[in-house]
Amino acid sequence: MKKILAMTAALTITAMVFTSCGKNGDNTESKAATTTTTAAETTAPEDTTADETTEDETTAEEDKGSEVDNSNWKPLSAIADSLECYDNASVKFAADSDIKGIVSAFYEDSEEAKPGDADYTGDEAKINFSIQEVAGVPMLKCDEEIYDTEDTQNNGHKVLKVKFDMNKLFAAQPELMDDIFNIKMEIVTIAREQAIYDDGLGPVTVGWFGGAMGTNNAGEWNGNMATIEMASDAGDGWCNQWAHSVVNARIGIKEKAKFNHANETNFTTVMSWVTKSDIDMYIADIVFEDENGNVIALPEGAIPGGASYEKEELVDADSDGIIEYAEDGTVVLEK
Repeated sequence: MKKILAMTAALTITAMVFTSCGKNGDNTESKAATTTTTAAETTAPEDTTADETTEDETTAEEDKGSEVDNSNWKPLSAIADSLECYDNASVKFAADSDIKGIVSAFYEDSEEAKPGDADYTGDEAKINFSIQEVAGVPMLKCDEEIYDTEDTQNNGHKVLKVKFDMNKLFAAQPELMDDIFNIKMEIVTIAREQAIYDDGLGPVTVGWFGGAMGTNNAGEWNGNMATIEMASDAGDGWCNQWAHSVVNARIGIKEKAKFNHANETNFTTVMSWVTKSDIDMYIADIVFEDENGNVIALPEGAIPGGASYEKEELVDADSDGIIEYAEDGTVVLEK
């Protein structure tokens, strides 16, 4: 077994979209420590004991500065309580939801080379979709399969491009989609390994995760209508393995971005940008609203059941950012 120790260089403070990731810590403690040390050096007698005490205090402060602040750490089980839209969501998943044909990657409709093919030269990630329970809540997992093993700059990670077929979701009542003015997508991200920064490794956190949400109707790209950005390694005592955000795309303000049931195709799209770190993306729910904020429900039975998926086991990383692995690759925790 090997132990990966989290490096704790100053972490870049990043905010979630429309949601604060926690306030910046001040320098009160370090300033107080500096004042105390200075006072001791100025007023204490110049003997061996005083010199040793001052040196010990300085070393202790330096050691304390290298620790990960996990005072507000929350386990993966806390994700369920963080969800804001789930109870009134238009799209929710069951453990046996059959998502085939409803959710797909952009490349799946292409007749050209696809991610993983020898002659593929694009930037799309190869995605495996499944329904997985996160803190007891069934969510859509968009699992990136690394195929570019020669990419050392980004560790093989590419751009995840996901689309939801609105024509299939509203097949029983297609005219309902014409009234959609705002889309809310609730996204959860979970770090699987230590965060990778330009200057080294950090703790097991979502160092940064970004992307965009929009629509693609009648075969035309209508631009990104919302930005995704989240992190879980910034703020006052906040160093979690997971992050969460509700992303809003007001498609009603742009005529071409609105859905029209007469279109041959209508898609809600979501993408995540390239990150060097191993971070899994889950979609917990989607809310469709009209221009007055009323929720537009899917027709009954829009997402059929009967599917089965190989279940994954989510395990909390240690709260101080240390993960130890068994010989078979499973995570062993040290608390």
